Amino acid sequence: MKKSITVSIAAIALLIGGAFSYQQLNVPQKDYRVAISQADFIQFENIEEVEKYSGYIVQAEFTGKRSLKEWNLGEGEVKTASKSEVKIQKVYKGSLEEGDKISVYEPAYFDGDVFDTIEGYNLMNEEGTYVLFLRDTGDKEGYAIIGMYQGKYDISAGMQNTKAKQAQPDDTYRSLEEREYFGENVEQFKKLKKEVLEKYN
Repeated sequence: MKKSITVSIAAIALLIGGAFSYQQLNVPQKDYRVAISQADFIQFENIEEVEKYSGYIVQAEFTGKRSLKEWNLGEGEVKTASKSEVKIQKVYKGSLEEGDKISVYEPAYFDGDVFDTIEGYNLMNEEGTYVLFLRDTGDKEGYAIIGMYQGKYDISAGMQNTKAKQAQPDDTYRSLEEREYFGENVEQFKKLKKEVLEKYN
């Protein structure tokens, strides 16, 4: 493991309960500026480390249902994520069952004319088939993805060659939307994706 850093408030927000609300997302077909937030998180050396931190490992498809989820952390601080519904196709670890529909908190969302992402995470889409590494959350409504971008991999036929690149200052969401990941740890992501394809595809 390259580094182990205290989990950030943003990550904790995805794992704990508290005062919250959510609203249905209606994302118009337009372009968005991209804002990438940084977070303190564990950067994994290999997929075995991701597995160790996961309570659940599943293959799933996004159903198309997505809403905004907000956690009130107190003193006016609110953290936001996308609450995305997936249907489970296979279960590799944990007590979930094939056919279950569950909510997954994704560390990215649309806000006005901005696509806000933590560490270059891109949202699931309806064309993808995903291997997800998940853990329970305090609110019992959804599951958190392990390690930001390190817990979601598209294994569908068109994604066998990893579509990842580091976003540039002039990139918009439309120029990045086909990318599975667009943070600064591209080579590490590619290594983990390769291991996922060898083990789970």
